[in-house]
This record gives sequence, structure tokens and C-alpha cells, in this order.
Amino acid sequence: MRVLITFFVILFCSVQTGQAEQILRWKLLPLEDEDYNDIQLSDECRSFAEVIKNARAEWPHITPFKFSQETLKYFLLGYNTKEALDADIVTVWPEYRERIAKWYVLIGYQNCFVKWFNILPNELQDIIDIGFKKK
Repeated sequence: MRVLITFFVILFCSVQTGQAEQILRWKLLPLEDEDYNDIQLSDECRSFAEVIKNARAEWPHITPFKFSQETLKYFLLGYNTKEALDADIVTVWPEYRERIAKWYVLIGYQNCFVKWFNILPNELQDIIDIGFKKK
């Protein structure tokens, strides 16, 4: 019985890890100190640096990443097939607490917070793949 339970635990973990790491074939970069410290006060928008600083405080257990310029280009091409979006930074906050990995995506443009959404890793990969095919 113990062997059977161990087998299912290993199988479950490998399936979840495979799904969550699909996007790692694209170029991701760790967030740098300057990403958090580039706070520009404005009446026109909420500072993106302030938003990710708050996200880091709320999710200290998550290691966030940002898209490289190449991956950002493909993401925007894919995303803009459904909805118009201007962005110069897209950050990914991978959450692994539940059975299915859920990632939070925070988007900024000219240091203004644009939007956020949560998404499954394979759905984010699909958006990037659509953009890659459109290039």
C-alpha cells in the first residue's frame, strides 16, 4: 500500500512540474532591484514598481520573473489577437500551492500598472506560441 501511495505522489508531482515548467523554454529574467525601486509618483497612473513591491510583500514565498524583450514581443503579438495591450514589462509570479499551478501575471507600461490576471502555465505558453507563429 505504501508503495502504491508513493507511486501516485511521484506521478502527481511530475505531472504538475511538467505543466508548470513549460514556459521555461522561453527567456525569463529575475526581477532586479531597479524594477522595484523605479517608483515615479503620478496622478495619471499607479506606479508599476509600487505594485510589484506590494506583490513581493504579499507573496514572499514566490520568486517572480519578467519576460525578456524577445518573449515580451511574442507575448504581446499573441495577446493582441484577442485584446489590445501596450506593455514594456510583464512579470510572472508562479504559485504552486494548489493541485494545479496558477500563475499571476502583472503588466506595466512606462512604469504605470496596466493590469493583472491569473493564468495556468500552459495557457500563458499558448499566448506566447501564437505570437511566435505570427512573427
